[in-house]
Amino acid sequence: MNAMKKILTPVSNVLDQVCSALIVFMLGAMVIITGAQIICRTWFTALSWSDEVTRYLLIWSTFLGSTVVYRHNGHISVTFVQEAMGKKWSRVMRVLVHVICFALFTVLLYYSTLYCMKLKKTATAMPIKMKWIYMCIPISMGIMMIHSLLMGIEEATKEVKG
Repeated sequence: MNAMKKILTPVSNVLDQVCSALIVFMLGAMVIITGAQIICRTWFTALSWSDEVTRYLLIWSTFLGSTVVYRHNGHISVTFVQEAMGKKWSRVMRVLVHVICFALFTVLLYYSTLYCMKLKKTATAMPIKMKWIYMCIPISMGIMMIHSLLMGIEEATKEVKG
C-alpha cells in the first residue's frame, strides 16, 4: 500500500494544483466576459456568444471544483455515526466511504464517457461540439477516482491513537 501511496500522492497533488489554477482562470474569464457583455450590450451590439461561454465555463469550474473540494474533505458530510463509534470503527467507516465513492466515480466515469462519445450536437452560438463541454464529467470523475483511492489508502494506513 505504501508503494501505491507514493505513486498516487504526487499525481493527486499535481491534479489538485492544476484544477485549482484552471478554476481561478475560468472564474476570471467568466468575470471578464460578463463584464464585456454588459459594456457591449449597453453601448454597442450584444455579444452573441458570451452567455454560452460563461455557462460552459461555470459547468467546467463546478466539476473541477468538486475534485478540489473532495481532495480537501470539504464536502458536506454527516459524521455523527462515525463520531459515536470508537476510533477503530470510525476509521473503518471513513475507508468504506472512500471505497463507495471510488465505485460511484467509476460508474459515473464509464457512463459519462459513453454519453460523450455518442453526442453529436453542436453548441448554439459557437462551432464547438457539445461532447467537449460534457467531457468535464468523465475528466472530473477520473480525477476524483485518483483522490478517493489515495484518501482511502491514507485513511487505512493512518496510525490509530486511543
